[in-house]
Amino acid sequence: MLAALLGWNMVEQDTSGGVDQYMARAEAQIDAVPFRIGRFLGTEMPIPQLPGIIRLLGRHHILQRRYVDPATGDAFSLLIVHCQRADSMYGHYPPNCYPNGGWIAERTAENVVVAADEVEIPARRYRFRHDGGIVPERADILGFFVVPAGQSRFGGDMRLVDMSSRSPSTDKLGAAQVQILTPADMPEEVRTEVWSAALEAIAPVLQTIAEGV
Repeated sequence: MLAALLGWNMVEQDTSGGVDQYMARAEAQIDAVPFRIGRFLGTEMPIPQLPGIIRLLGRHHILQRRYVDPATGDAFSLLIVHCQRADSMYGHYPPNCYPNGGWIAERTAENVVVAADEVEIPARRYRFRHDGGIVPERADILGFFVVPAGQSRFGGDMRLVDMSSRSPSTDKLGAAQVQILTPADMPEEVRTEVWSAALEAIAPVLQTIAEGV
């Protein structure tokens, strides 16, 4: 599905037209992410509609779902945020947004490489804890960005988004972020299964956003 991206690293996109069509294609692919991923069944999670946040995001599209295996109880959450304003990603960058929500980093972020079809994706893995409830919550988060141009169209930190937003040819095409959240105590073999299944399911989204107009 994403094999064609391997040859696009040195290609700049002409974005003189087609921005609305590009955003609409990305929105359609996000909406088409299946509710069944492997052995997991998904349900929509509510997205806060705060006016200040909506204004900050500009044109955007969000998927937020929780997936559960009804037989075992294994579960994960999937978040995809696509914004036409690339600088909106600062609010969705885990080192910024989770501490602002009361979460505490338990360890230094780890650079990892995951795969969607034939494309290797540099990502970051985070571990956060929240002590606000009766029982502390602990989450393992795999996160990465997707941009529509440049030598690399996938990356784990904001430098990728910064470079894309400074390009006159892509500054209006924004960026996307993907997060896959799993319980911190999930066995690693199950987490690997979750990552693989989720990335395969969202491959069309990644392809559409990375290819630009």
